[in-house]
Amino acid sequence: MLTGIVFLGSITFLLGILGIFAAPFGVTASIAHMFIASGLSLYALAGFYLYRNLTRLRSALQLSLAKQQELSTAHTSDPLTGLLTRSAFVRATDGALACWRDGGSAAAVFLMDLDRFKAVNDTHGHAAGDRVLAEVGKRFAQLAKDATAVARLGSDEFAILAQGGAWGDAESFRRRMQEWLSSPIEIPNGSIEVSASVGLAISERKDINAEALLRAADVALYRDKRIARSKARGLAVWIDEEVEYRQALQTDFHRALDAGEIVPYYQPLIALDDDRLIGFEVLARWDHPTRGIIAPADFIPLAEEVGRIGELFDKLLVRACHDARAWPSDLRLSVNISPTQFAEPQMAARILDILARENFAPARLELEITENALVDEVSAARLILTTLRNVGVSVALDDFGTGYSSLRHLSDLPVDRLKIDRDFVERARLNDEGWRIVRAIMQLATTFDLATTAEGIEAPEILATLRELGCDIGQGYLFGRPISAAETGIWLRERAEPIALAS
Repeated sequence: MLTGIVFLGSITFLLGILGIFAAPFGVTASIAHMFIASGLSLYALAGFYLYRNLTRLRSALQLSLAKQQELSTAHTSDPLTGLLTRSAFVRATDGALACWRDGGSAAAVFLMDLDRFKAVNDTHGHAAGDRVLAEVGKRFAQLAKDATAVARLGSDEFAILAQGGAWGDAESFRRRMQEWLSSPIEIPNGSIEVSASVGLAISERKDINAEALLRAADVALYRDKRIARSKARGLAVWIDEEVEYRQALQTDFHRALDAGEIVPYYQPLIALDDDRLIGFEVLARWDHPTRGIIAPADFIPLAEEVGRIGELFDKLLVRACHDARAWPSDLRLSVNISPTQFAEPQMAARILDILARENFAPARLELEITENALVDEVSAARLILTTLRNVGVSVALDDFGTGYSSLRHLSDLPVDRLKIDRDFVERARLNDEGWRIVRAIMQLATTFDLATTAEGIEAPEILATLRELGCDIGQGYLFGRPISAAETGIWLRERAEPIALAS
């Protein structure tokens, strides 16, 4: 339209000019001036349209720039915490690595993951979970105010990028981190205490990039969680070859679980007063086709991390109940249960459904819960375990004495039995101090009217002393190692009464 107005104005103005020169030929001056005025008016109209279009264009451009800035901010800033996003953190890390390769300070990535955060969402709702994440993000930002970059990588995973040696190692950083996280976080229906695991990766190879450094920190984080479960938490720094190993192991785990490759093994539980076999502890075993036997300490935390620990437990329980059909009907099964499963509201119903389908009496099942990992799950555990205990399932507190809230667990949870950790039994074999600990646990069990099981019995003299102390059940290599269902069937058929080694 603007082009047409300009064209028409030009023609009209040109006719007016020609009209002035054509006056001798009968064209009046008034007509010529009218054409010139019309042309100028059309030029003015074109100018108005041009100005209006330029104004609109400028506004559209400003709006576009504002949207670009908004999108850029959204891509670099996490909306919940205000910290950097993963992509922005990767760019910052690549920049830090480039500076390091040019002679600058080494880059260190601390990767943090909140412990058992899923239970917060499941128990208190996602709004409470978001409030916790926002507060944790704020605390990490304050803790790391001098760092190069702080990010929320996703869900409950955070990262800090630092350069130079001022940040120290993962252990010293963990202490500072736990101090910052120690204050309870207020939510609508109360407050929540949080803790976190941490992994550290430091640039050592010149060819490493940001993604590889993050993968290394993730491996260190995984090791930190595993070390925490083994009660010997310490420095968790990445080891190069573990990166590929863990990625391959995770892929293999999904395949193995779906294929039924992870199966139950059985270790005898013996009544110490008369050498009577009372049942078996069910222990998960993974015989990898190329790697051989993979330790439960490697794949159980992995199952928890990828959210398939409940599925693994169900499969093992179904298989164990099925195997037990061929055994004497008075034998019990003792099965370990992960603390993360207590965040599943339907867990009790699923267990009872499995027992009903497999025609396995609830009184023949004992659930073992690990004391050291139950700190944040006591209320959920109490409800679920009480439901199961009311129908006959018994409960054992495993690794007793290794945690820091034992008496609280004894008073808060419906427990039937204490399992004396194998470390205490081993110490008792070495010195009198170990026996004092075992005696103290036995006396505590008597006070609370609880039965006891001693793990790790490998020597006849240990067995004899435990009998004298009145320990109820024994378990260990002296009685038998964990073996497959087929081997257990053969062992039951060949077993003589009483067990020769236990005599």
